[in-house]
Amino acid sequence: MRGIVTLAAALALPDGSATTAFPYRDLIILCAFCVVLTTLVLQGMTLRPLLVWVGLKDDGTVDRETRLARVETARAALRVLEGQPSRPAIDAMRRAYEARMRMDEAQAKGNPGEQTGDELAAVAARVITAQRAALMDLRARWIIGDDAFHAAEEELDLLELTTDARIRPGD
Repeated sequence: MRGIVTLAAALALPDGSATTAFPYRDLIILCAFCVVLTTLVLQGMTLRPLLVWVGLKDDGTVDRETRLARVETARAALRVLEGQPSRPAIDAMRRAYEARMRMDEAQAKGNPGEQTGDELAAVAARVITAQRAALMDLRARWIIGDDAFHAAEEELDLLELTTDARIRPGD
């Protein structure tokens, strides 16, 4: 923001003919740009060495708290689903929340036998890539039309979004 305000102030100086233009406007804009660039780049380049020198490290608090929040929100969802009658969609939702809760609890305990979210996301990404290739093949061979292609593509897009470890419900 500091750089944008500086440049905006310099660019706001009147421009026009030699009689109406602000004196040395171009020089002021150049100086403002150089100062902003130098301060941002210089500070940006020194930030990492400063953090290393100070010895600041991530203690994992945010990750632990995030896992705890996921477990507790999954428990809340399961409490709501507890009273629901058994139907395929409800049962699938229940299994997804139970899997998410088990995975996050296992990661919180540091269970080395469990797959990490990154490993599961990588497998899910490969699965979605294969699905996209099959969909493209169907479209290329004119087995499905544009409307069906776009509908299936939208479903794959949504599925791809759910493979993010932060929102993926688990196995």
